[in-house]
Amino acid sequence: MSENTSRPSRRTLITGGSALAAAGALSALPTAAQAAPATVAQRHGRGHGQMPLSFGGNGTFKIVQFNDTQDGPRTNREVKQAINNVVLPMESRGIKWAVTFGNHDEDSTEDNGTSMYEPQLVEFVRQYKHNLDPGDDQKVFGSSNAQLLIRASRGNTPAFAVWLLDSGRYAEDKPGGQDREGLMGYDWIRPQQIRWYNDLSAETERRYGKKIPGLMYFHIPTWEHHHMWYGQQFTSDDEGHAAAVKRHGIVGEKHENVYTGMINSGIYAAAKERGDILGMYCGHDHINTYMGNYFGIELGYGPGTGFGTYGLNDGTRDQHTLRGARVFELNERTERVYTGTRLIFAKDLGIDMAPETQPIDRPERFPRYVRG
Repeated sequence: MSENTSRPSRRTLITGGSALAAAGALSALPTAAQAAPATVAQRHGRGHGQMPLSFGGNGTFKIVQFNDTQDGPRTNREVKQAINNVVLPMESRGIKWAVTFGNHDEDSTEDNGTSMYEPQLVEFVRQYKHNLDPGDDQKVFGSSNAQLLIRASRGNTPAFAVWLLDSGRYAEDKPGGQDREGLMGYDWIRPQQIRWYNDLSAETERRYGKKIPGLMYFHIPTWEHHHMWYGQQFTSDDEGHAAAVKRHGIVGEKHENVYTGMINSGIYAAAKERGDILGMYCGHDHINTYMGNYFGIELGYGPGTGFGTYGLNDGTRDQHTLRGARVFELNERTERVYTGTRLIFAKDLGIDMAPETQPIDRPERFPRYVRG
């Protein structure tokens, strides 16, 4: 990669030396391979007894969420290589990681005929020693749904749960034989996924004698992400925003529309009723970074991570201002376990913010145990 000699290169953001790849973090990736976080207790995946994630001796744990690590047409020609470049910083450090998909993950099949659909992507990433994706469950919509339990530092019971949901790609062109002009064109979390979450959440409560608090990650935002910002349901003007900031404690920035699925999935209502989800975090809208507490559940964004996709005021020095990641802090010795979240931006790590592209000189090598 061409580098500015006075600043760390953008590759430093991914390749280490920063809090984004801190030891003990569970990296959550929504990308080109869109992604998010990870232990696995899926009914048709890895079982309840397997909890490769655990709190440290001091009772703490970190989750890092990366979103939209897209990098233009080269990604779509070299899918496996692109994934390897993104995940190797975690893999090489022995940091557990997982992905959950978004709307661009199958672009290569359409643009370049790679045959790398979501099931093939899951099969590929599961070769990595530190990946925690449970495998494609054909009984549930999507290819990257997982319940990821984090074991307490003592004993063999979970203290926290991370949920990954595949929010799909795009709505069909003519749903019900009608055009969808004027509506959001994205997919949504399906009823069978919500049933899966409800059933597995209840089963986990029965197994361990208590509800396990958790965070939920998916790519496309819910309708409630929109409603929280505006303080209103059916308008997108700022008339109610000031009141919403006060009501929901909203912090962070919003620079583009909230691009929800075409249909309200109901995942927020399901999680609110179950009472074990403390926050729902998404990606998709690269230059939105806000979060707040929406009637008991945090709703928020992780910023776009990749430098190859659109940013803030493209073509200017502002373009990469919001590139970064979101960190979530857990402490099992507190009542809620989840103690808070913060943003880390590339600009604050001394990364080169020039808007010009910086191609990589050569791709990263695959680990010897991964078939490229």
